[in-house]
Amino acid sequence: MNARMLLSDDDKWNYLNAEKGFAGELEFDKLTEKLQCQCLVINDLQLKLNKSYFQIDTVIMYQREIYLIDVKNFEGDFYYDADGHLKKGNREIRNPINQLERCENLFRQLLQNYGYKYHVESYLVHINPEFTLYQAPQNDHVIFPTQIKKFMKKLDKPYSILNEGHEKLAELLISLDQEEFPFAEFPLYEYTHLQKGILSSSCHTLSTSLKGNTILCGLCGHEEYVDSAVLRCVRELVMLFPGIKITTNLVFEWCNEMVSKKTIRRILLQNYIAKGNTLGRYFE
Repeated sequence: MNARMLLSDDDKWNYLNAEKGFAGELEFDKLTEKLQCQCLVINDLQLKLNKSYFQIDTVIMYQREIYLIDVKNFEGDFYYDADGHLKKGNREIRNPINQLERCENLFRQLLQNYGYKYHVESYLVHINPEFTLYQAPQNDHVIFPTQIKKFMKKLDKPYSILNEGHEKLAELLISLDQEEFPFAEFPLYEYTHLQKGILSSSCHTLSTSLKGNTILCGLCGHEEYVDSAVLRCVRELVMLFPGIKITTNLVFEWCNEMVSKKTIRRILLQNYIAKGNTLGRYFE
């Protein structure tokens, strides 16, 4: 949506925060991949307890403990005002510590509902080295950029032995993953109002053009085979407009007529099942 329409100020703010947050999670994932001890790492869980939904960036399971990690990629100067509100400039930020405490309580209850007893600890990790927080209350469960190296040593527990019970719990948590958060808010959009074209798979802009059998981004220089780019466009259409009938003409228009109908038809026939007659043919 950021590439295909003009977002409102609030939607732009939410988008940039989501993008930066995801980048922070990936950075922390790289750190957990280096853990040498016996543990199970589960990333990005969307869970539900009764009617309450909660999200956990990283769950690390040890022999007797489970750590819940919330990763924040805040950048710049933040501060707590006299009333305890977290702010950046004049904008108030939802307090991540309150969110983390809520997640920890709900996670404990979820484990109890399934008969599991583990010691649960939660941590808020500020991953961005250019983050500064003024007037912060003392909290050993808040990890600042300069403390990450020490924190990773804490996570690499020397005494942790896992068994089938741990694997079963991990499988249970993954099976309970809701995949999509039901209260996520997206900007309103209509097909006719969206800018058409093939997004660069690297920088996600519409600065692309056809070059032989590849799609070339004039902004970042990334190249991608036409077949791969067209299939991405089809997946994008299905995601944005669930239930829409995928036709050659629709994909041709969505790609801003960059790729010929003949090529699109070939790609669809090779990767999808054709339905209907020649005039009303669509693909599933």
